[in-house]
Amino acid sequence: MKKNEYAMYDYHAWANEKVFAHLLELPVLVYHEKLNSVFPSIYDVWVHLYVIDRGWLAILADRGFKEMTPDAIAALQASTERYTEEATTKGQSVQGMKQLFSELGDEFNKLLANADPEEICAFGAFQASRAELVQHVANHGTYHRGNMTAMLRQLGHPGPQTDYSLYLFSKQ
Repeated sequence: MKKNEYAMYDYHAWANEKVFAHLLELPVLVYHEKLNSVFPSIYDVWVHLYVIDRGWLAILADRGFKEMTPDAIAALQASTERYTEEATTKGQSVQGMKQLFSELGDEFNKLLANADPEEICAFGAFQASRAELVQHVANHGTYHRGNMTAMLRQLGHPGPQTDYSLYLFSKQ
């Protein structure tokens, strides 16, 4: 296990892999089944998570925003919409989305391998270190993996175990 400020990203990737592995064992229709929930389907949760993770990767690479102006916010919203609509995620199967996350993880790991965890990423008056933002990426993923577990239960399937303590145990 990594013993550094970016170890939480390893947990995030591990937990995503656990959910993908679980989904691959379920009937394929479960992934796209429409629900009355936080998201219309489990597929839509994965698209959201991918788009936001990709956005955070871009922010971490650029060390934040120089100013949090209305134009900067509009550009961020436009890029989020573009990522959501891009062909990369459109109609991806579980295996296809798993591959996209694997490639995104490689990009994260490459960036983080050479980045100072204490370097500040600024958002106007708000500032946070890279390590704090990576923690946020992991927390955001945990929240939405919880959404997926609740959605799976609505569909009559158990969710996978992705607790941080299980991750720690699995790394020993």
